Amino acid sequence: MEDSGGGAFSLERAFNAVRRRLPLIGAVTTAVTVAAAAFSMTLPNRYDGVAVVQIDPRKKSISQFEGVVEDLKGDSASIDSEVEVLSSRAIALKVIDVLNLRDDPEFRPQSTVRYVFRLLGLSGYLPAEQPLEPSQHIKSERRLDQDPNGTLVGRNQPGEATPERDELATLFQERLKVSRVRMTLLLEIKFTAGDPVKAARIANTIAEIYLANNLASKKQASGFATDLLEGKLAEMQQRVAEAERKVAMFKSDNNIFDSEGNILSEKELARLMEQTVAARNTTAEAKAKYENAQRLAATAGGTATIAEVLDSNTIRLVKESVSVARKREAELATRYGHRHPEMQKVRAEIAEAESQLAVEIERQVANLRNEYVVAERREMQLRQSLTTLKEQEAATKEASVKLSELQREALTSKQLYESLLGRYKQTSETQDLQLPDARIVEQADVPLHPSSPKRKQIVLIALIAGFGLGMMLALGLEFATPGVSHPDDVERSLEVAYIASVPAISIEGPGLHGGVDPLRSIRLVLAEPRGIFAESVRGIRRELDMRHRAGMSRVVMLASSLPGEGADIIASNLAHHYALTGQRVLLIDGDLRRAALTRKLAPQRTRGLLDALVHGMPVESAILHDTASDLYFLPAMSPTPLETARPEMLASRRMAETMQRLTQQFDIIVIDAPPLLPVVDARILADYADQIVFVTTWRQTPKQLAKRALQSLGFNHAKVAGVVMNKVAQHALEDSYALGTRMGSPAPRRLARAA
Repeated sequence: MEDSGGGAFSLERAFNAVRRRLPLIGAVTTAVTVAAAAFSMTLPNRYDGVAVVQIDPRKKSISQFEGVVEDLKGDSASIDSEVEVLSSRAIALKVIDVLNLRDDPEFRPQSTVRYVFRLLGLSGYLPAEQPLEPSQHIKSERRLDQDPNGTLVGRNQPGEATPERDELATLFQERLKVSRVRMTLLLEIKFTAGDPVKAARIANTIAEIYLANNLASKKQASGFATDLLEGKLAEMQQRVAEAERKVAMFKSDNNIFDSEGNILSEKELARLMEQTVAARNTTAEAKAKYENAQRLAATAGGTATIAEVLDSNTIRLVKESVSVARKREAELATRYGHRHPEMQKVRAEIAEAESQLAVEIERQVANLRNEYVVAERREMQLRQSLTTLKEQEAATKEASVKLSELQREALTSKQLYESLLGRYKQTSETQDLQLPDARIVEQADVPLHPSSPKRKQIVLIALIAGFGLGMMLALGLEFATPGVSHPDDVERSLEVAYIASVPAISIEGPGLHGGVDPLRSIRLVLAEPRGIFAESVRGIRRELDMRHRAGMSRVVMLASSLPGEGADIIASNLAHHYALTGQRVLLIDGDLRRAALTRKLAPQRTRGLLDALVHGMPVESAILHDTASDLYFLPAMSPTPLETARPEMLASRRMAETMQRLTQQFDIIVIDAPPLLPVVDARILADYADQIVFVTTWRQTPKQLAKRALQSLGFNHAKVAGVVMNKVAQHALEDSYALGTRMGSPAPRRLARAA
């Protein structure tokens, strides 16, 4: 998986980046805050004049009549409409004319800077062109009750439409803000100006003009309605008289009306229909009772059931007698036999009572039949009467329809006339008694303190913005680098394991991060065994040991993508560290082209690896031994160049035999290989290696080049134990250890030839 960005994101990495760059964040935050504070001090003070108007949707009870002009409603749509009215250009122009703001320098942008301010929505911060006196251009203190000439309501001639006048209205509207106070009926009128007295007077004037316009509109509408209603009344009066005359003539022609003007046949028909319906219901009820009684009498035990259904006091009394006699029979049966005189007497009483009950039931059933017959006859009589009356009513139906039509027309005309008459009286009486649908509940007072600029708020926002900008800059510097800069970059971009980070060292001065000489840098683990560099080398050794089976000799090759990434220094220090563990260790300079490690460790050598391969001499004769560190070193070549030397010698059979022999003699072999991308030498040496350590330069080795170098290993890519990030800044190291003593500059020590 390729990663073209600046590396994998993690919270830990981000936290460390912020911590390391706290000075940068602080500097950016301070700079932004100071700049904002300085800018805020250059902004002129602005003052807000605030007046409050209340929308009053209640009916005004000056007279007993309802107003012709509909009062303002209190719904959200109506209130929003009034907000737009207060913010309108018409109101703005009237205020400009009343207060003579055309001559106010604050409302005359004449420079490009002022024009740009207005385009950016900052017209409220436009400075006045010259000092203003509060009363110089604002002289109006007129109220509704002090405005006989009607100048507040616009009865004066409107100003001429010019670009300057339109521009002036635009500037005025930009300084005006009308808003609803939460969900109430209150409207807040806020006007911003450079002078507190001017801001208050303009806000009050806006409110006064709004109320005056509202009242004028209602009076104008009321007068128009009065004139219109007066003409309609005469017309409607004639219509009512004509309609009533037609109704009276129709009644006279038909001569079939009662005192209320109704047709008699209609009333009689209605009454007879009601009686017929009642009789039908009575007949149905009587028939149901009679048929139910007959059905019960025909069934077994019907006598008892009918007795329960029929509502008769006689039947109830006889049933109670039967019940009492049966209870007495049951009591006597416990003492006497069935032939006993008392038992026979009781049975005789029961038989007599049951006989009486049957007779009474039969009588009640007969009564039900008589009621049913009478009801049926009554119903038939009413039906005949209804049929007869319907025949008579058909003849007068057309007259009834016509009469109803005439009466409705007359009633409608009369109601309309009465309504118009009432509205006319109302309008005439209330024309001069109109009240506005709003009132001023709070006059704008002269503000004591400026409303803007809010310098504390500006500074606070700048502080937050500066801190955020510093954070973004710190994280950007951390993650935007194209080079390998974090263990996550290794595992995600290069798809290999991360081994360790090695701190940067310099040769420009004494000490770590202050400089060491070239020889000391390749033997730093000996000079500072407790330093961060030595600890990093231990980490490399630990990781390599974990990836290798114990008891076997092995060859470790260190390579990089490009020259100058420090693979030779890490290889040398790793070999010296292995030698300190008591193992037999051989360091091979595999760079036959530059031999940088050979020039540092063995400047006085007489032969090297290339000499042994070319002349066929035993390679052991070229190996040098450092008795102090017990490290063996095989130089790349002798100081004298060999004309027959070719890098292809690394791929020869003699090289293979040499490496086989050396692995039998040494426990650990460390090879300093040339870079992978410029030459093929390292790829050949990879065939002899058991483990490959790939070295990158922190934040400098491009990810794509590093990945290409690893891919160039081909099948040997599987031998890559991991990646070591070299030249890492101290603040970026994942683990920090005590640095120990400062590094000195000991004299170079040559390696002795191995026996």
